[in-house]
Amino acid sequence: MDGIFTVPADTAGRQMMRDKLSSDTGIYPVSLGKSILGRDIEVYYIGKGDRRVAFFGAHHAAESITCNLLFAFMHALLTEKIETHGTVARLLLRAYTFTVVPCVNPDGIELRLHGTENSPLAARQRKMAENFDLWQANARGVDLNHNYDLGFYAYKSLESEQGISPGATRYSGEYPESEPESKSAANLVRCTSPSAVLSLHSQGEEIYYSPRTPRTARIAQRLCAITGYTPRIPEGTAAYGGLCDYTGSLGIPSFTLEVGRGKNPLPESEIPRIAGELFPALALFPTML
Repeated sequence: MDGIFTVPADTAGRQMMRDKLSSDTGIYPVSLGKSILGRDIEVYYIGKGDRRVAFFGAHHAAESITCNLLFAFMHALLTEKIETHGTVARLLLRAYTFTVVPCVNPDGIELRLHGTENSPLAARQRKMAENFDLWQANARGVDLNHNYDLGFYAYKSLESEQGISPGATRYSGEYPESEPESKSAANLVRCTSPSAVLSLHSQGEEIYYSPRTPRTARIAQRLCAITGYTPRIPEGTAAYGGLCDYTGSLGIPSFTLEVGRGKNPLPESEIPRIAGELFPALALFPTML
């Protein structure tokens, strides 16, 4: 598939993807806000339709492949390189607006790929981890996908029982949306009122949905039919404080797609294969609502 981005999703890699997308399509991002360390959290508005769907990638640093996938998806949709089962991409873009945040956690990705080099929080970060190969959290050790306001305080009791503290993964922060990255994502949803939300994670080829209603179950089944993924119900610590838990509680059909298979971080060589499974489902997602 043409237009597949296979560069590391750090600051330099995102700039390359951004430049490619802009030069080929004329589409530019808007900043939602800044990360802890001052990096832009960017959103793209693709299409001109009144009905909006919102896509989010790279909540977790070791899942930065999802950032690449969303950049590549936008490029493929705008250049009509996606096979959409007979639906013409240009018609989708007239009927719908795809609101896309490729990278919720830019600081975490930088830390995972480059360590504490040039980080103003280096001393604090080195106390939380000896190396950052599997780092998931943001710059100050908060797992952004446990930092949203649904089940947050129930999760706090689990944190205490399991000895979870600031570090590579699972720590939820001091209070809901304590982190500028999660607050930016939640504010986008509150301000734009999308018809549905989809959050990309890796890995497992599974789809989780919220709220758990017959309608969202049907949509999940349609997504599974196209991707070959399996519908799942979140359990244990995975059931608290996620973006789709929060947006689902607002009555917005919300779906977490665990893309790919293997162990995180998935190699960039997997991007074309995952894209072949995933992109038709992403393009047709708003038609399922």
